[in-house]
Amino acid sequence: MGVKVTQRTGKSGWWVSIIHNNSRKRKRFSDKKVAVEFAKKIEAKIRWAEANGSPVVFSQPEQNMPTLKGYMENWLSAYVDNNCKFSTASGYRQVCKKHLYPALGSRTLDQVTRKDVKDLVATWNSQGLKKRTILNILTPLREMFNHAIDDGTVTANPVSKVGMIVKGCKASSAHIEPLTTIEVKALLAITKERYSFLYPLFLCAVRTGMREGELIGLQWEDIDFLGSFIEVRHNVVRRQETSTKTNRIRRVDLSPQLQAELLKLKENLQLESSMKGQSFPKWVFLTPHGNRMTNEVLRKGFYACLESAGLRRVRFHDLRHTFASLLIQQNANVKYIQQQLGHSSINITLDVYSHLFEGDHRHQVQRLDDELLETSPRRVTNPENAPQPDPHREG
Repeated sequence: MGVKVTQRTGKSGWWVSIIHNNSRKRKRFSDKKVAVEFAKKIEAKIRWAEANGSPVVFSQPEQNMPTLKGYMENWLSAYVDNNCKFSTASGYRQVCKKHLYPALGSRTLDQVTRKDVKDLVATWNSQGLKKRTILNILTPLREMFNHAIDDGTVTANPVSKVGMIVKGCKASSAHIEPLTTIEVKALLAITKERYSFLYPLFLCAVRTGMREGELIGLQWEDIDFLGSFIEVRHNVVRRQETSTKTNRIRRVDLSPQLQAELLKLKENLQLESSMKGQSFPKWVFLTPHGNRMTNEVLRKGFYACLESAGLRRVRFHDLRHTFASLLIQQNANVKYIQQQLGHSSINITLDVYSHLFEGDHRHQVQRLDDELLETSPRRVTNPENAPQPDPHREG
């Protein structure tokens, strides 16, 4: 139980918030003195009712407290959709529908406590959700409550200091399943044979490490055949064009095989467009109907190719990991791998692929013996190669 007087954030006036029997009501005042006097009367009324075993009867509140789902939906539509990337808004809605609404959606905002959030976190963690996933679920909940505080709907955020809430949760374990060189060859072979329209796309995936949305959003103007590189500047998420994940343009190198395949694809599209009297498409990868590639068509074809080739079922995103794995096997510089993948920090590259860098590196130390082991005479036989004393140095 409690009665609080708080100033309206960013606006004139004061709120008197009344919390009693797991419910919250509030009344707005323009004058602080009047608000404080009203709060004192309510406190006295509550104490008297409790002492006499009588129910506390309040006048109709100025504003009914919204449910979490109702407020969240309004916040997503009014704020997130207009200020965040499409992929961010879409991700927020997914976690709300899957995790937040079933557990908290019907409660009013004032009924959601920090204990409720902690209990949910414990449940998710016991179900196998990792720390990073749980943090992603709590992000829209925390931001929504911050917004509710700003507009005066609530006075506290039960998801504040989220790091303390998830403390003790299991860290996300890397779930990376790159294909082997043999598996890559088998995948590309079956794709070229049965799903030829997907072959250039799959080849581009394992030769550049581009993300799924970046491949779908790739345009011909992004490819520099003379310089042998691609400028990754577009991204498509659920058929919506958006910016790249890091909001940066990055350059990825073209291998000779991939460059030849893309040139061949471009020539075929130019010929086909000319024969049909159509304009040349700006998108590189198209569906069989000539439209821009979609996630659905891509994934359906990918899993069909895996099955036809008798390969284990992996995610399409694992082709990106396959690209990184193959570079690591070739002892590529970590900084180069980071730049090709478009990671914002080299630490991300090291964290994600640390297990691939692990291994028996003792041979590298043994090379020092090969380089430094004395196999030549102890004295320099050629006087010209012998170190000369410094005439200016006093002995």
